Amino acid sequence: MIVLVGAVWEICRCIYSSLFYRKTEERGTQTNEEEQQIYTSLLKALPVEENEPVKILQASVKKGKTKSNRSSLAAKKRGISKHSMAQPDELNLVPGGAEGNLEECDNFYAAHFPPLQKEELDRKTKSGSSTKATSFKQISVTNTSKWMAANMDKTQRETTVGEMKKILEELEDKWGDDTKKDKTNVYRTLRHHLSKCTNPYTLVAYIVEKSKDYHLPKTSTLAYCIMKEFDNWCSSKENIHKYSQFLLTQDLKLHVLHMCTRYHMTMIGLAIKAFQLDHPENSFLVPVLRCFLEKHKFKEAAVCAGKLGLQDHFSVEEIVLPLILQDKVNLIETFLMGNPGQQLLVVQMLDRLCDRSVDMAAIIGSSGVQNVKREKMHWKPLSKLAARLMKLYDISPDLCPNISNARGLGAVKYLLYKRYIEGSMGAGSWEEMVQSAVGDSAFLKEQLIEQLMCYNETTAAAKWADHYELSDECIPPVVAEHRKSLKENPGLTTENIDGEDWDADCYTDGDIKTSWYPLKISQDAITMVNTKESYSACLQRLSRPGTTIGIDSEWKPGFGNTVQRLALMQLAVLDHIYLLDIIYLSQHLQEDDWQQFVACVFCNPAILKLGYGLDSDFQMFVKMFPFLKENLSHMCRVVELEKVAQKVIDKTVNLLPETGQSDEEDAPLEDCDSGVNIKFPKKEARGLSELVRQTLGRPLSKTEQMSNWERRPLRPAQITYAALDAHVLLEVYDELIRQAQKLKMNFDMEPPVSMKWMKASKRDKMKAKAKGQKFPYKNKSPKTTQYTSPHPRGAGPSHHMSPGQLKVVVDSMLQGLGRQLRSCGVDVYILENHEDHDRTIEICRMQNRIVLTSGNPYIMVRSHVGEHMCYCVQSVTAREQVIEVMEHFGVKVKTEDIFSRCQVCNGDQYLKIPQKQTRQLWFRKQQQSSVTGSRVQMLMNIANPSSMSEADMLCMKDLASYGVNWTNVSVATNGAPIHIETVPEGILEKVDLFYVCQKCGKVFWEGSHFTKVKEQFAHVLTLGE
Repeated sequence: MIVLVGAVWEICRCIYSSLFYRKTEERGTQTNEEEQQIYTSLLKALPVEENEPVKILQASVKKGKTKSNRSSLAAKKRGISKHSMAQPDELNLVPGGAEGNLEECDNFYAAHFPPLQKEELDRKTKSGSSTKATSFKQISVTNTSKWMAANMDKTQRETTVGEMKKILEELEDKWGDDTKKDKTNVYRTLRHHLSKCTNPYTLVAYIVEKSKDYHLPKTSTLAYCIMKEFDNWCSSKENIHKYSQFLLTQDLKLHVLHMCTRYHMTMIGLAIKAFQLDHPENSFLVPVLRCFLEKHKFKEAAVCAGKLGLQDHFSVEEIVLPLILQDKVNLIETFLMGNPGQQLLVVQMLDRLCDRSVDMAAIIGSSGVQNVKREKMHWKPLSKLAARLMKLYDISPDLCPNISNARGLGAVKYLLYKRYIEGSMGAGSWEEMVQSAVGDSAFLKEQLIEQLMCYNETTAAAKWADHYELSDECIPPVVAEHRKSLKENPGLTTENIDGEDWDADCYTDGDIKTSWYPLKISQDAITMVNTKESYSACLQRLSRPGTTIGIDSEWKPGFGNTVQRLALMQLAVLDHIYLLDIIYLSQHLQEDDWQQFVACVFCNPAILKLGYGLDSDFQMFVKMFPFLKENLSHMCRVVELEKVAQKVIDKTVNLLPETGQSDEEDAPLEDCDSGVNIKFPKKEARGLSELVRQTLGRPLSKTEQMSNWERRPLRPAQITYAALDAHVLLEVYDELIRQAQKLKMNFDMEPPVSMKWMKASKRDKMKAKAKGQKFPYKNKSPKTTQYTSPHPRGAGPSHHMSPGQLKVVVDSMLQGLGRQLRSCGVDVYILENHEDHDRTIEICRMQNRIVLTSGNPYIMVRSHVGEHMCYCVQSVTAREQVIEVMEHFGVKVKTEDIFSRCQVCNGDQYLKIPQKQTRQLWFRKQQQSSVTGSRVQMLMNIANPSSMSEADMLCMKDLASYGVNWTNVSVATNGAPIHIETVPEGILEKVDLFYVCQKCGKVFWEGSHFTKVKEQFAHVLTLGE
């Protein structure tokens, strides 16, 4: 007894000494007298009769000593202290991580990242010496025995390198199992070890680095999949490790960064999230990125700096300029992500490079960058890049004068081409756009004069020089002399000088009437809606039941970085045209007024809406009024004329007579009826103008298309153009209907309109990414509470129906659901991959089927067939979708319903043919197939012991009673060939009864596995019980 007490005392003394020095090392202070008194009381309460606690203490002491010695040895081995671990000068910061053999790598994991025991982590998570979980101050004398038993019986061991090797081998064995393509078992095993491991971060780093395919830059490797699964594991709230702040040391993060950039950059994004490398206090990673720059690995430096948020530690000349010189501009956006300050600096640097006085050769030479793409170091590609970044990052053009001038000059050249080469712009609209493009820039004013001289337009150049009041020193001498002669002879006009009238359009009124399609309504029937009173009158007229409305919109073309906004919306009925002044109405109408407008016009099923190119119109409308997006998703009876025209008019149709002209771009087409030569630009071949030409005989004039639609008041030519664009839609639609009836074409003349405008644009996604924001790239399915349709035909949970009573059509996205429903006996039409949603709506109307779809297509389909004829499926897997549909429609499935329909053609009528007759059909099919051979001939003789003719007659009469045509082996009612050849010969002797689909001739039979297959639908059979 005395010896045992002495041993216990000695062990407790050792524990006290260990705690004493540990607390001294962590806090730098010695234990106080109060802790000594508690420790003495603890020893008195220790049950010395029991040996188990003593054994546990011994094991813990040995373990602690081993760990202490190991940590000390590792520290000596590295030659650094724990306070200097993160100093870059004392680490081998070579991109790609520490190189060495496998033994050194194992020592690296064992020495640098030993997994901490749970009790040590619990102690570290508590801040301060007086609040630690193992502090003696928190232990009462009466509960010391329980405390000792609860805290000292923790024998959870560390995960050693040897154990990590075994885990890796287990994962590699399961990964390499070629018999199982599904790798779910690998992920399940990994998650099991992660939940049991004391330091999952070290374990994953080891597995990834030691994987055999770690060096391969593919997403199908074990290393990548382990990292991806670990990232998913960490993203779960229940798996967020409460000790991560202590486990994720700087040393571990540095090693992971090396590991993920050693051979490739495939895993860097996942590693940054899983190992929290983008923590705000991650500046200790900067030396690693500088090593990349020293080795001219600019791609790696840009990607890492952008994803880690370390852009401010580098100048734009260090990373961005080399990327520009090597034409790797796509990486610039990655580097600038979420850093507005650097975004501005980069654009300003590009602005400096666009200065034509810059010596580009000197910049290339001083950069020291290799493989420079010199053809890209020109002001034109640089200005395009800068303009794109300015628009992406919403940077004011005033901050980048060189780029603004370059883009403005491009706009001026484009407008001159449209005016003097294409001849597609009227003088009034061209003058407005030139003034808008030039603005107040002195540089562009001078460039306009020079560009006009390139077209030999001296008079126009002189007039513009006088308009901008340019001095003679700023313009060419010939222009100055011409302007002087105009001032000396004020009676001379531009028409007197060169025969051109500045205020005239390209064509005279007579030419316009004979060449272009005119507006067949008086100007008095055109109303400019710019007051609340005119708005109310317009709404009252448009909302009349049975009205057909032509819809079009106009906005000012954008040059450079100007923001475009909707300026005008045209709404035309047969006897009147309303031009909505959106700019004025947006400032004077309330949100409720606009909601009323959408409800009365676009969501009104009593009126038909026609448009051409409606996607862009709705995009601009929603951009102007974002709060209307939800309401517009419910619009109905909106027709895109382009879809109708594709079905009615063949692309080769040309209503104008053949001219015999060549195919050259500038060759005019002669209208023999009018005798006027007209140019039809190729780019308009598929536009509204060409459609009007094909249906109504003459094209539309597009001279006012590029106009300043924000100017008020609008010019008469603009008003006529806008009114005609909307009103002509009514005439085109009537003509398309007439042609369809003439050709006896049977199709839906109100096809569904595209809802692509509801999706976020590519630019919106890029802007969200530039700001470092997450964007929902995948449109999730609408919520059930918002889009679930009512139970059709009185069906519902309280009124059960049989599967055969439910008739549905599923789109190509839900083919799996369709097959499952058909297996349960539901009448299902499944769309093929090449069939679109127009076909869905057509089948819904023709066959009275309910549409099953999901996501945005549901919104479009619902607008055409109504809520009572469509349903939005919410579930993801086919199994869950079947349950959802059955419960929604109140379908009660019985055992006899399973496989009651043909899985091929959806037929529900079968011919029941016994074994003997089925054998006769099988042999008959073999005979028809001209199959020769002794075995087949022998079987034929056995089946037909008598003469062949008599046997044929007997078989024909026998099979006729089963609804089978013996002559050609087909279904007697519809001639569908019976696919008896698909039945294996051995099955003919085993099965007594065969089923033949009367619709397609597919042969079925109940095999030995039929009962097991039916068990797969147990989840459906139990519904409603």
